Amino acid sequence: KCVPLPALEPLLHDAPENILQYVVQQFAKVLPHDVAARRSFVTSGGLQKILELQPEPGSKLADFVRAITECYPKEIVDYYSPNYSKQLLDNLDSSELQQ
Repeated sequence: KCVPLPALEPLLHDAPENILQYVVQQFAKVLPHDVAARRSFVTSGGLQKILELQPEPGSKLADFVRAITECYPKEIVDYYSPNYSKQLLDNLDSSELQQ
């Protein structure tokens, strides 16, 4: 069991999927209870990396990812989601068409 989350963050980028599940699980256990860790996780790029994962729906990994995203306001999750910039551009295009 590794509690210092910064030590686990490099594994978000390099770990095979079977190990990644346990890494994400550790984040899901700690982040709901640690404000400083949540802030650090965002600024280090961890949240963005988590949102880029594409776990099987209903899998444990998907449950852990959901538990992590529930620690953050929707605006932050949206901002770091992979398709956010495209969504903003689509909104811009649709608002221009309505004018």
